Order: sequence, then C-alpha cells, then structure tokens
Amino acid sequence: MRLCLYWNPNAGGATSLEEVSALLVAAGHHLECVVERPVDLPDVFDVAIDCVVAAGGDGTVARAGRALAGSNIPLAILPLGTANNIASSLGISGSLEEAIAAWRHQRIVRIDVGVIQHDGETRFLESVGAGLVVAGINAGTAVIPKNGDPVSNVARARELYVEAIQRLQPRHCDITLDGTSIADDYLLVEVLNIPSVGPGVSLSADVNPADGLLSVVVATEAEREQLAAYLKARQNGEPASAGLRSWRASHIELRGLAAFHVDDEVRSAHGATVTIGITPASLAVMA
Repeated sequence: MRLCLYWNPNAGGATSLEEVSALLVAAGHHLECVVERPVDLPDVFDVAIDCVVAAGGDGTVARAGRALAGSNIPLAILPLGTANNIASSLGISGSLEEAIAAWRHQRIVRIDVGVIQHDGETRFLESVGAGLVVAGINAGTAVIPKNGDPVSNVARARELYVEAIQRLQPRHCDITLDGTSIADDYLLVEVLNIPSVGPGVSLSADVNPADGLLSVVVATEAEREQLAAYLKARQNGEPASAGLRSWRASHIELRGLAAFHVDDEVRSAHGATVTIGITPASLAVMA
C-alpha cells in the first residue's frame, strides 16, 4: 500500500521514526509522506495514498481520525502511546510487526465519530465529559512526561485518578438524553464513543463504536466510594467493573459545566450548553 505516516515524536518512548519507517517498508509498503503536525493532516487528501498510518497514542490517533472522518481514506493504527484506548477498542494489540502484518487481510471497518457543538463544531473519537476525567487530564499534564515510558505513565495516571476522586467536588449539570433530563450534582459525566478513557479506565462495557449511539455514564456523591474502589483496583492491575449507571443516546446536551474535555483536550464551558451528537460509520479503520 501507499502510506502516509502521521507520526507523533512525543509518543512511543524509545521507538524512533526511522524504526517505524523501516518496518513499514520491510512489510512491502511504500511510504509516500510523513506528517508530524496536526495542521498538515488535511494536505494528505492531495497525495496519492491508500491509507494514513497514525503512530502514537490516543491523542495522535484521534487527531488523524478527526481529519479523515467523512472521507474514504482508511486509518491504520500503530499504538505507541500510554493507554492506547482507541486501538484496544478495535482489537488492535501486540507488537508493531504484528499490527502491520494484520493489514494484509485488508479488513476495513467503519466506526462512528462523535460531534460536539460549542464555539463551533468539533469531532471526537473517544469521549466528551466533565468532572473526574478533566481532573485527571489536568493533573497528568503537570507531572507525566509526554515521551516517558508508557507503562510508567499509565501507572502514574491511574494513581492521579485515585487521588482526584478523593478530593473532587460534585458540580450540578443538567443532562438531556434524546429529550429526557437527568439533572443532578455529578462527580463524573462521560459521553463515550469507546469503552475506555484516560489510563485504560473502562467506565462502561455497554459501548460499541460502530452502532450509531453514544453511551452516557455518570457518578454522583453516592457513587464516590464505588468509583474510588474501581480506580484503586485498576491501579493495582486487578480486574474490576465500575458498575456505574449508563444510558444510550444519539443526541445529548450538557448544561452548567465549568470545564469539559474533548478526547484529551480540556476546554472552558463557562456554563454554556454543550451539544453532542454522532455521525455513524464516518471513519474507515484498518482493524
């Protein structure tokens, strides 16, 4: 295949661009171009390629996916990040050589892409939410090195989530799910397109990125200890279930937020309404 490689130099630890490029060429592919800046991703539509390869973590994969959504150019993933939630949700695992070898089967699936309306339109692949995950992202940004060892980074991030749930204060949010309101004071509100967020934290098993629906998961003060116990289990590498309430919807509105995240980016909401929808089957992925 003729490939465009979207490369994140801050992901992958000791893995270099030269190593990844050599693996692609050794597998018989033609590397037509390498893109390192998200702003340059739209330019790939002017290049004769068969696939865009995103080599990095969830942030890298999400940026590539957002750029390709709505097109017929498939996305291939080489997971080099901390948690690799998107790759895991699609069953992509193992070594880089194994991931590249799997492309021989040319199995392309189409997955949903979420869309939010707030100061313009933004796509997302993972999730949108407020509360715990925002606190975890903010804490991790300050202390976790971008090019650090992925295993160590996951461990540290899970530790930060455990610390965050202990001090987090609930905030009132009016959530509307396909016209039904579930307003309350929440420690966590997550609108999920894939099962896991952050450092491999699975908040709901009721998530399918290819069914045209989003899963909404919440936690109030009543679920604080339950959620803390789940996060501690994940910190210790133990199997566990968050056991949180969840709903399925295609149109969600969030009102009353101070801040929220879109995938790995935190934004200020200033209390304005955040409207969330979904574009079914809009991204082609090699899986």
